[in-house]
Amino acid sequence: CYHCKLSMKEGDPAVYAERAGYDKLWHPGCFVCCTCGELLVDMIYFWKNGNLYCGRHYCDSERPRCAGCDELIFSNEYTLAEGQNWHLKHFCCFDCDCVLAGITYLTVNDKPVCKSCYMKSHAVV
Repeated sequence: CYHCKLSMKEGDPAVYAERAGYDKLWHPGCFVCCTCGELLVDMIYFWKNGNLYCGRHYCDSERPRCAGCDELIFSNEYTLAEGQNWHLKHFCCFDCDCVLAGITYLTVNDKPVCKSCYMKSHAVV
């Protein structure tokens, strides 16, 4: 078995993945996503760099995912803030929803806040 490295016995069920090449086979329970462990026997699978992936994790390896909406980011313009990727329109002030991409912001309790809302609601007077 390509995953667990245990011997396959003649007559045991085996999974062959055409994209991986017919020299590799798996026990049905070992045919899983290398990232999340999801069973891929009856699912679409992806083969990349010697690893099996479910659809979600294969896409994550190709494109960044927005922390605001959890969708893949296909635009060439996006922002990296607070250690995460965001569509430009989804990186917003937690108080007033104004877009924060490219402007100065502060964090209050790990939430981004624009300068105006910070001065109105969070700054010490």
